[in-house]
Amino acid sequence: MHVRSSAAVSLLVLLIVLLGGGRAEAQAVRVEAGGGWAIPSTEIDVPVQGEDGAQIDPGSGPSGYVAVGLMRRLTDNLSLGVRVRAQQSQLRVGSDDISPGTCAGACPEGRLRALSLEGQLHLTSVGHIAPYFLVGLGVARTTVDAARIEGGNAPQLSETDVTDAGGNVGFGAALRLVRGLSLTAETRVTGSLPGAKANAVTTFPFTLGLSYEF
Repeated sequence: MHVRSSAAVSLLVLLIVLLGGGRAEAQAVRVEAGGGWAIPSTEIDVPVQGEDGAQIDPGSGPSGYVAVGLMRRLTDNLSLGVRVRAQQSQLRVGSDDISPGTCAGACPEGRLRALSLEGQLHLTSVGHIAPYFLVGLGVARTTVDAARIEGGNAPQLSETDVTDAGGNVGFGAALRLVRGLSLTAETRVTGSLPGAKANAVTTFPFTLGLSYEF
């Protein structure tokens, strides 16, 4: 609860600064899209028909995102951005990831989808490369499809579908390519917050993207 409150306060401060008065002026609308690789950090306990249950340890997989928001210059050295960001990460499951048992046929597919309102603080005094820090709050949904595993009468793995409060914390850097267009690279923790519901998954995405300001 303390972690959730701290993240909420941090994002609120960013919003107040961005939307408040003062000498800062809104500079641009910013759109961004990109992708990379996400590493999950949470195991999933799945009910099995007629059995005690099975544990799934989802593997890493591709991740993609899109975002749109506003950028505002605060000083010659700092800029602040607020945006809405949607992400999907693939949670890969193989026979070795299920305990006990192996897949009978195709292994289940899993996904983490997240939607968040995110604040970013950019350090613009470094030159063409501008590092930034980010924090966001929103909602995250973890799904793992139903499947069958070997053993007995091939018991059924139940579908997992968990929606919970979610968030992002991380850092990155933007490299200006041409006027308005930048290449971004970042790493973050995204997914359900501490104290999440059972089987809610958190991932560590590493992504590259292109952003454009106009």
